[in-house]
Amino acid sequence: MTNDVPENRWFHLCMADDLASPNAFVTTRVGAVPLVAQNIKGRVVAFRNVCTHRFAVIHGEPSGCGPLRCPYHGWSFDADGVPVGLPFNPTDFQLEAEGRRRLALHPASLARCGRLVFVRVATDGPSLEEELGSDLFVRLAALSDAFPRRGDAVEPEDDWERIEAANLRLHLAPDGALVLHSAAPPGADRRFSRTVTFHPATADAELPA
Repeated sequence: MTNDVPENRWFHLCMADDLASPNAFVTTRVGAVPLVAQNIKGRVVAFRNVCTHRFAVIHGEPSGCGPLRCPYHGWSFDADGVPVGLPFNPTDFQLEAEGRRRLALHPASLARCGRLVFVRVATDGPSLEEELGSDLFVRLAALSDAFPRRGDAVEPEDDWERIEAANLRLHLAPDGALVLHSAAPPGADRRFSRTVTFHPATADAELPA
């Protein structure tokens, strides 16, 4: 497996806070593959964002809150990707447990670095920490935990520290602001890019080096 192929690489998706509520979801696209990460009854899981019935995209928006349910024929899926809600199953499909399992959504990889959530199309390959490197992984985790409070948009200045990892660019202000820009992965349009400004929990909070 080579990491110059987008489907084999990790991409930043969102913050853990974005998936904290039941049924919260965030989507993206890597190459030709749509992905979704979703909170299903407290479990945050990632799948290819494509229904296994007629291959329609399940969630069409970049983020939102709603069950993992295909809008085409109403199939809904549990945290293992197995279809559990099948309208007209007794008359049209007659799917028992094994048949449903065979129609489970294709899983995707999901990993956290502090409050940062990353996804990958491939289910096998280096861990997120291995791909980023241990030093960068530890620093990103510490920064994400040290800046929990969202604030108004701030434009980074030239003297701010800049940190890059995968599709993620962080700008760290000397006086305590963190601007996080998550670029859309290859194959995704700009609506899948995200920029958020964070601040420390308190003005006198101790920040990581």
